[in-house]
Amino acid sequence: MNIIGINISHNASACLMIDGEVIIAAQEERFTKVKNFCGYPKQAIDYCISHLKKMNKKVDKIAFSTVNLTGFWFAYPIQHYFNLKDYHKHYGEAYYGKKLRGEDVSDYYKDLVNNKDKNKAPLYLPYEKLGNINSMVNDIEAFREIQKSFAANQCEISEDKVEFIDHHTCHAYYAYHGSKRKNDECAVITIDSDGDGFNQTVWHFKNGIGERLRATNQCDLGRIYKITTLLLGMKPDEHEFKVMGMAPYSKSEYVDIVYKDVYEDLLKVEDSVVLHNHRPADIYSYLEEKLKPYRFDNIAGAVQKLVEIVAVNLFKQVHELTGLKHFCVSGGVSMNIKMNMILSQLDFVESISVPASGADESLCMGAGYKLDYLNAKPLLNNYLGYDISEDISETAINEFFEKPDYEIIRTTDHKAIANILADGNVVSIVRGREEFGARALGNRSILASPNDPEIVKIINEAIKNRDFWMPFALTILADKTKYYIDNPKNIDSPSMAIGFNTFNNEYYKNIKAGTHPYDKSCRPQILKKDANPYYYNLINEFYILTGIPALLNTSLNLHGNPICSNLKDVEYTFKNSGLNYLYLDDKYLIKKINKI
Repeated sequence: MNIIGINISHNASACLMIDGEVIIAAQEERFTKVKNFCGYPKQAIDYCISHLKKMNKKVDKIAFSTVNLTGFWFAYPIQHYFNLKDYHKHYGEAYYGKKLRGEDVSDYYKDLVNNKDKNKAPLYLPYEKLGNINSMVNDIEAFREIQKSFAANQCEISEDKVEFIDHHTCHAYYAYHGSKRKNDECAVITIDSDGDGFNQTVWHFKNGIGERLRATNQCDLGRIYKITTLLLGMKPDEHEFKVMGMAPYSKSEYVDIVYKDVYEDLLKVEDSVVLHNHRPADIYSYLEEKLKPYRFDNIAGAVQKLVEIVAVNLFKQVHELTGLKHFCVSGGVSMNIKMNMILSQLDFVESISVPASGADESLCMGAGYKLDYLNAKPLLNNYLGYDISEDISETAINEFFEKPDYEIIRTTDHKAIANILADGNVVSIVRGREEFGARALGNRSILASPNDPEIVKIINEAIKNRDFWMPFALTILADKTKYYIDNPKNIDSPSMAIGFNTFNNEYYKNIKAGTHPYDKSCRPQILKKDANPYYYNLINEFYILTGIPALLNTSLNLHGNPICSNLKDVEYTFKNSGLNYLYLDDKYLIKKINKI
């Protein structure tokens, strides 16, 4: 069965699944160049369909990953243009404050309609068919019909072949079927901000089938973290990872003060669900007022502590409920790698599987897995997107990298690149199919030797423009981790989804630049050869040369832009950054000659 899975939401996406195997998964942001594109993923769907047509196959079914959506927030996607001031108004008095008091917010909707030209991204769907603002805000069924009609027409099938699947069901099926589990029988926990009326569920999976045991709409971990992110001066639904990165710099004694005063009594865990405790209805106003006396780093530490304590209590109760020792986690909160590290260390957890990108972008795959769970096959790797080899030819190389700005060396191999890296240089690497999700895993990456902490400053100032406190990640060869990473349960982490402590030993200096500068933890891509043989071989050449079985790895993109997808993106990023070396398609070395 050939299925197109579709996620209309924050970071919209689509996938192609053939007989239970994900062949393609693509995010719309990689086509529109609007980061975290929110709406209908038309170009991502087109890419899936084009691949299917090359195989002389047709779409059999379409699976949408959420049932109860309305059209307004996709017709007027605030994520595409809101600044921090706008978000404060949105979560404060201008919108949510009024809604909580039962006041009329129609003028707020009208203001968004009047400012529609601020959105520079395509919309695709005929939202005008929804009629007036009231219908756009409230009519779930009408919006479902528009989605169904448009997708069926695009995929050239009848509308009765289109299904809508519950949001958290999609998260759960992706978590279970998309991972290489160590046991068939698993407890699956999903946690996010909201989806089809819930924000936390508990499942018992066995033989490919999930039974939902618990569900709640009161697990506000995602929402509390989001509002805290905004109050710390960062963009909600995008920069939560920066708060997590800031948290280790805080002092525990001050964190405890903030936690007890602000966060401790907001939520509780009972019968394997997270519930409101003394959580005020207006969480924005509460946090805005309560956090005023406290310093930013201690706030970050306190909200991170809330997530970890609640998650641990939830896991303990799920273990008591089910007796299970193998876990899968998904939903937006699963992107918190420090939480995942704490969970992996619990005595009763024999294994934990966290998928590469558990936030909403992966819902498209979960929808496909739910429709064809009997044939479901785990993801072999996360290289599921656009194939750069479709762009590469001698003509294209000469056109994009013209003399005298660039030198093109056509006989470069992994040993030569390892030497360049060992000499302290930063190298961008582009090959094959791009990674799905938020993490670059060696196909659209910026690489450097991890033994020189000064390289972090160089990459930040010349290329990435990242916040100074944020750590970089590490790719390390799976068979060489024992002296570097504390992983007694041999937990798989092929896609930087779980944090680990490192050993404070003589080897630590070799990977220092790829760890958190304060607590020395890391979020490694533990790389097995079969996941990416070319990338593995490159790191192995570096290991032969230096004795270091790892590389610092960060995504190839300019700050605020999606990860590079095609050759045009790569050339633009290379041209407009401080990068001097580009290793392309495991063949070409492009060197910058003149300052462009």
